[in-house]
Amino acid sequence: MPNSLLKARIGVAERHARILERVLEALCTSLPIQPEDLEKEDELLLLRLDQFQSRFSKLQDHIGARVFPAVLDALGEDAASMSVLDRLYRLEALGFVEDAEIWNDLRAVPNQLAHDYPEDADTLTTELGIALDSARTLLRTWRFLLEKIEKHPLLA
Repeated sequence: MPNSLLKARIGVAERHARILERVLEALCTSLPIQPEDLEKEDELLLLRLDQFQSRFSKLQDHIGARVFPAVLDALGEDAASMSVLDRLYRLEALGFVEDAEIWNDLRAVPNQLAHDYPEDADTLTTELGIALDSARTLLRTWRFLLEKIEKHPLLA
């Protein structure tokens, strides 16, 4: 991969993705998470949930703010002049993102979890289930993008 900036940004995203995958595996031992699990404030579970939220956000933010522009720049596009949504839709048009709407929906997930363990454990439990599914979608989306980057003649 001749573009060292893109390569470095992929490396960071890969680290976030690996850690997110490990956190998901660790959380699987606690599934299904019930409202009672959150109410009893199991410290290990809460630490895993914090790590999950952190890595989900870091991976998503890094891909959107760093990897997407680096891919476009490496392709000769002027990413700096594009909004985040314009970059996303351009990458979809170029075949690097399967579905821009899915990515756009993923952007809302960290905000749903941002409230520190609200009083309503039932609501948080529901939001966690959605977030865990969204994390799997985020990881699949990252793998799709990475595969396209690795196969593209200008980026490989």
